[in-house]
Order: sequence, then structure tokens, then C-alpha cells
Amino acid sequence: MTTQAARPIRSRKPEAVRERILDAAQAEFMAHGFAAASTNRILERFAGSKPTMFRYFPTKRAMFGGVVQRIAARWRSAIDPAGITADDPQGWLQAFGLLALAWITSDENIFVGRMAVAEGAEFPEVSELYRREAVEPIEATLADRLSAWAHAGLITTADPARDALAFLDLTLAGQVSRLLYGAPRPDPAALAAHVGYCVTLFLNGRMAR
Repeated sequence: MTTQAARPIRSRKPEAVRERILDAAQAEFMAHGFAAASTNRILERFAGSKPTMFRYFPTKRAMFGGVVQRIAARWRSAIDPAGITADDPQGWLQAFGLLALAWITSDENIFVGRMAVAEGAEFPEVSELYRREAVEPIEATLADRLSAWAHAGLITTADPARDALAFLDLTLAGQVSRLLYGAPRPDPAALAAHVGYCVTLFLNGRMAR
């Protein structure tokens, strides 16, 4: 007598169902891009009913927005300032820069970047969402730290927000651009060396004299 494999038990809680749909949609979008993505294949990956899927996300565009929002929101667990033990500017910025670089160069964030380049004109709200959910909070977190160091006399800064943006541009932007256009991913040692160089360069212009 043959026995059928037991079907996996899936939670029916709304948040769990939503996550399963987003998992399926993200896998499809990352494999095929937005234009070529198929809602039928997403439904197959989801392994639920079509009415359920479209109740949560009425359109493919809504699914795409949900995927981007979820990716952007993950910065909060990936870049956790509370987990950085260093207090001095050099050590803290080194740790923060490495966490930010590892997060933003992950496959899912590079996917969002490629979609922004390829289809950004069609989805201006997605770029705005990503900036609101991830970019602006990261900049604000760093600006607050720079401001605190300035008040403690450890660095000089007339505009912490502008300096935060300058540090992130220096540390992250070039690495992201190269990956977007097909450069090989640097190894961890190379990334650490890059961040260390950027931190030193940045602080040379901002250390209290």
C-alpha cells in the first residue's frame, strides 16, 4: 500500500498568508523581472487559491509594491545600531558601514535597484516607497549619531544630515553601481577594506582639531 506524503500545514493567519504571497511574488519578480512575471506562476508558487491571492494584492503592480516595501523594511533588522558595541566614531562607523553595505548589496536590494533603473519611469511610487521605508531612516540614524558626536566634541559638523548623506554616498553608492552593471561581488575582506578606507577619509575631514 502506498502512502501519500503529508501536505505541509500552513498557517491561515492573515500575516502568514500575506508573507507566503510575497515570498512567491518576490521569487517570480527576481527570476523574470516585472514585465515578464506571471501571476499564474506566482499563484503556483503560493499554492493557495486565486481569490485569496487577489484579495491581498488585487494586481501584479500591488504585489510588486508589497515586495519592494518588505525588502526596504528589512533594513531595521539588518542594520541595528543597538548591536554596535563600538562607541568611538571610527569603530562605530566601520561597523555601521559594513552592515549597511552588506544589506544594500544583497541580491534582493540589487534586484530593487535594477528594477528602478529598468522600469523606474513606470513605477515612480516604488522608488518613493523604498526611499521612505529605508533610505531616509538610514540617513536619519546616521545623522543623529553624527550630531551626538559633534555635541560631545568628537567631530565637527555644521550639517549632520548632509554629512550623513556624504558618508553613505562615499561608502555605498559606488559599490551598488558596480553590482548593478554586472561587476563581480567583492569578497568580505575587500568590503571591509573599502569601508575602512571610506571611514578614515570621511573622518579626516570631520575630526575635532
